[in-house]
Amino acid sequence: MLALAGTVQAQPASPLEEQAYSRAAAVEQKLIEWRRDIHQHPELGDQETRTSKLVADHLRQLGLEVHTGIARTGVVGILEGGKPGPTVALRAD
Repeated sequence: MLALAGTVQAQPASPLEEQAYSRAAAVEQKLIEWRRDIHQHPELGDQETRTSKLVADHLRQLGLEVHTGIARTGVVGILEGGKPGPTVALRAD
């Protein structure tokens, strides 16, 4: 058995980490509101029309190109980058 003694000093957050934490904190309450709203209005699988509308409306407010009706209730938001390069996809349920 190996035992280590001493103090652990936390590394200061980098500017990028600080920015990420700050931006996450700025939207935390809105995310909590959405979660509560979705849980208060449950929908059956493949019938999540209300939730799909909520997601699509928010993506449009962000200025994304939005496609709805993908496999009935799926939503796709397209964010075009300013530079050529690989495409990154994010999938969430």
